[in-house]
Amino acid sequence: MPDKATAIFAQRLKDARAMRDVSQRALGAMLGMTKKNGSVRINRYEQQTSRADMDTAAEIAAALDVPLAYLFAEDAELAEWILAFGKLDIETRRQIIAKASKTGD
Repeated sequence: MPDKATAIFAQRLKDARAMRDVSQRALGAMLGMTKKNGSVRINRYEQQTSRADMDTAAEIAAALDVPLAYLFAEDAELAEWILAFGKLDIETRRQIIAKASKTGD
């Protein structure tokens, strides 16, 4: 039975592909796999019958232009936050982090 992290990764992978309008076959090709093998491999990740190692997860994130953390975000709101935060410039990120750090005081 797949664990929670595998299920989260599978769902985020599906969501990221849909967001970028990339098929399983196309994503496999972007990762340097053959058309047939790429489609099968991505399908196995999404169906939770295989697990991607961290290097592969990082390659998938890069190919889909999402932060690696997005693929492991535990809920939809956190996933959306990671995507939005990843688009910000470094100074804006620092300001948000500083403000968020102060709210816990």
